[in-house]
Amino acid sequence: MTRSFELNTTIANLRDLRASDLRDYDGVYLGDTYCRLYEANFLEQLGDLKEGLRILRDQGKRAYVTTYAAPRNDFLPKVRKMLEASAAAGAEAVEVHNLGILRIAHEEFPELPVHVGGFANIYTAAGAEVLRGFGAVRFTPNYELSLDEIHEITTTCGAPLELLLHGKMPLGVSDYCFLLDYEEKWGVKCPDLCQKELFLKQGDWAMKSLGKGVLSGKDVCMLEHLPRLLAEGHRHFRIETVSESPEYRREVAAVYHAALERVIGGDGNVDEGSWEMLRRHARIGLCNGFYFGRSGMDYAGIRPEALGSLPTISRAES
Repeated sequence: MTRSFELNTTIANLRDLRASDLRDYDGVYLGDTYCRLYEANFLEQLGDLKEGLRILRDQGKRAYVTTYAAPRNDFLPKVRKMLEASAAAGAEAVEVHNLGILRIAHEEFPELPVHVGGFANIYTAAGAEVLRGFGAVRFTPNYELSLDEIHEITTTCGAPLELLLHGKMPLGVSDYCFLLDYEEKWGVKCPDLCQKELFLKQGDWAMKSLGKGVLSGKDVCMLEHLPRLLAEGHRHFRIETVSESPEYRREVAAVYHAALERVIGGDGNVDEGSWEMLRRHARIGLCNGFYFGRSGMDYAGIRPEALGSLPTISRAES
C-alpha cells in the first residue's frame, strides 16, 4: 500500500546498509556528503553503490544517491562516474548541494531527477524557482529557516520540500579534517577516527564532529509537531542517521512512522514510550533546530507535561 508520506534517511556505506532494518523507511540516500575518505563511502566505491541500489530496490525502497556538500574541481571526474553508475543502476534521484554538480546532472544525466540538499542554501522561493530551471524537483530548505519561512516557500512556488524530522542537524563542512591531528595521540587512524562518537562541548553548547562534517550535538526532534507539518502540506521527511548506529536508525524510524500514521488517522497524541525511546538515543538531548525562530539548541514543546518528561532537553550533559 502506498503511504501518504515519505520517510527517508542517509546511509554512508554498504556495511551500514546491510546492518540496517529499513522496514519503516520509504527511501534511502546512499553516500556520505562530507568526506571522500569516509569508510567505504558509496560515492567512492561504485561497485558498492550499485549493490546498495540493488538492495534497496529488492526491499521495495526508493533508491536515492547523495553527492558531496563541498566538492572541489578534482572531485568532478569521479562525480561524473558516480552519476553515470547511479543512472545505469536505477537510482530514482540524486541529491545535490552544489550548483556545478546540479548543472552536470541536469545536462549530462537528464534521466536522473534531482533533489536539492540542505547545503545548497535554499532560503527563498525565488532561489528554489531558479534551481527548478535546472531540473530540480525537490528541495531541502536551509536548516536555519523557521517553519513560517518554509511555509512561505511552499505556498509561493509549490515545490515539494523534504524536512529534517529527527537527528543531528547538519551545520557545516570543512575541507580539512581536524581529527587527523589526533591520530597519534589517540592511536586511531583514518578512516576509523570519524566512526567514533565525538562531541565538542563547552558549557551548554555542543556539536558532533564527523571530522570534515559538523552536526548539532542535540537531536532535532519534531515528534509532537507532526500535526502541523502534515497540515501545512509536507509529505517528505528525513531522519538523519548517517553517523548513527543501526539501532538508532531502526528504533527512531519506528517511532516516527507510527506517529505519522496516528496523526493521519486523527490522533496527534504522543505516548511516553516514544519519548523514552528518543531520549535513550539522544546523547546530549533534544531540540527543534531553528524551526521556531529560536536558538538551534532550544526545544519548544506544545504540552507542558512533554517538557517535564524530557529532562535532558534544556541543557547539555556535563
